[in-house]
Amino acid sequence: MRVTKTINNNVVCCVDDAGREAIAMGRGLGFTLRAGAYLDEAHAEKIFRMDTSEEQRRLSDLFSRLDPQQIELCSKIVDHAAEDLGRRLCPSIYLTLTDHLCFALERLRDGEVFQNPLLAEVRTFYPREYAVGKYALALLQQTLGVSFPDDEAASIAMHIVNAEYENSISNTLRITQALHDIVRTLKGWPGLGFSDETNFYDEFTVHLKFLVFRAFSGKCQTQEDAPFVRAVRRCYPMEFHCVEQITEGLSKRSGAQLPDAELAHLAAALHRTCVRPSKQKKG
Repeated sequence: MRVTKTINNNVVCCVDDAGREAIAMGRGLGFTLRAGAYLDEAHAEKIFRMDTSEEQRRLSDLFSRLDPQQIELCSKIVDHAAEDLGRRLCPSIYLTLTDHLCFALERLRDGEVFQNPLLAEVRTFYPREYAVGKYALALLQQTLGVSFPDDEAASIAMHIVNAEYENSISNTLRITQALHDIVRTLKGWPGLGFSDETNFYDEFTVHLKFLVFRAFSGKCQTQEDAPFVRAVRRCYPMEFHCVEQITEGLSKRSGAQLPDAELAHLAAALHRTCVRPSKQKKG
């Protein structure tokens, strides 16, 4: 790669042999290399490649303003997330998460710590991403000596979710808010007996999460199964009616019309998560 610009003593902008822009990070790279010099990728500790030139420019501008330690910390968090989740993360996570964390550190120094109103939902629906957020808080505490509340772990988790599913932060917020509202409705539904203490609650939340993701992405299953739908409607009439009501609101939010087969599968999963007095007596 050819160096095009030095950002700081440890970070340089480059262009590879294919003409693609990149940012290379490594101890002393910017001190020893100047524009036009050749950089062997093997000598860089980290190579950042964004999907667009605009993202590459923004990342370069961001890195030029940051302490190298902060850049290294954010890179470590992203790498841990990718390894722990076993998924490819959108490269823009290096830009969005780094920008978010550095702003959070500024707010903390100014005595401003914001609450995340969706903390409980993030814990429930994105437990592995939330665990990455907790890892990040522990790393920040260990390295910088700063302490954030769990709300910040939830905020970090939502950035990880964005990178997993290539969503915008606004879309992830809409999805998480929709999940919050659905669970709240289920818990307050008269006579349903929806409980987060059953053995099937985690299974149901996973089912619900991906249904909501499909709705907002417009990728709902189109294959119908009329006999299954009829059977669920007959055997679990309360659960099916409840699902019809909550998915009507979801359809209005997402613009996607959910097929009856999707409703039936969710109603069957809901049935397993509900505990009503009559069922307890049979047990």
